Amino acid sequence: RSGALSAEAFADSIGVVTHFGYTDTAYGRAADVIERLSELGVRNIREAAPSKTGPLADALRAAHTAGIQATVASGDPESDPARWLADAAAVMGDGIAAVEAPNELDDRDDPSWPSKLGSYMPALAAAARSEAPGAAVIGPSFIDPSSRAQLPTDLPGLFNAHPYSGAELPEPTLDLAVDEWHATAPGRGAVFTETGYHNALEASTGQPPTSEQAAAVYLPRLLATAFGAGVARTFLYELVDEKPDPGLADPEQHFGLLRNDLSPKPAFTAVKTLIAAVRALPGPRSGPSPGARLHAQGDERVEQLMLERADGSLAILLWRPVSVWDRDQRQAIRPGRVSVELSFPGAGARDLAVWRPSVSTEPVSRRA
Repeated sequence: RSGALSAEAFADSIGVVTHFGYTDTAYGRAADVIERLSELGVRNIREAAPSKTGPLADALRAAHTAGIQATVASGDPESDPARWLADAAAVMGDGIAAVEAPNELDDRDDPSWPSKLGSYMPALAAAARSEAPGAAVIGPSFIDPSSRAQLPTDLPGLFNAHPYSGAELPEPTLDLAVDEWHATAPGRGAVFTETGYHNALEASTGQPPTSEQAAAVYLPRLLATAFGAGVARTFLYELVDEKPDPGLADPEQHFGLLRNDLSPKPAFTAVKTLIAAVRALPGPRSGPSPGARLHAQGDERVEQLMLERADGSLAILLWRPVSVWDRDQRQAIRPGRVSVELSFPGAGARDLAVWRPSVSTEPVSRRA
């Protein structure tokens, strides 16, 4: 992506999926989970639409008080959007950032799902205008991308996809999702409401696993790639490992950025560090933006995303789209090192800090 984008917009594009209604899981510790969420620096969650009372409503009120917004949805395509959205608005007020179509209906045993969505989406858009003015409307997600062809192209809602990479590096899967977006919803914005990696290294079903450290390398790259491609928000699945599974056999219990005891995995720390580095305000620059030129050793591919902070300073994200994990052997890959020259033409640059979010929570080097 050429030119500088907003650093705060990038930070705001990062969301996580939560399940505060699952009170028999780690999410039952709602106050502790919200404290961890605030520590992470993420200000957007994706949740089920709440009723006016109950544990989910209580947690969402507390999250809103902590400055966190929610994308909400009902999983029932026969529900009345005006009714459940009115309940959600009573709970969160202006904390509703978006409303979303029911999740992955093509994975249910109901061949009539296309006609149900055809009626549901206009009703959802009308309810949003009435009950949550300003909230975005997000279209349906699918297990099989070809399912999208069964719906009218003029249904309301942003393009929605779940680009899981299945233990592979994130960039190729994201490229496919972006291509699908441009081919099927030209002129509309896009949101990825689920994506991520699990760490159930002994699993024999579901998606293949990655190590915790590999996920810490891949997730910042995933977020930068999606934002650089123009995706408005990307939700990582999910915040917390829901139930204990010490045998590492159940994929569904190991997608979290936090372990079941709420201790941080390396991915939590990497995303937290990425957000902190991007939001850092080292001081206003003097004069025009210095820009930056990148030259990598040989033919090595190096991605670059330039972000401008509120004080005018720049955050320049650099990464190599290479594998650090062998999906089949379930072991780490050493990707080697590549020399990169970053130059600042014209006035040059000052006060340069180098961060490596998967390695350290502080800059690994500084130059005056």
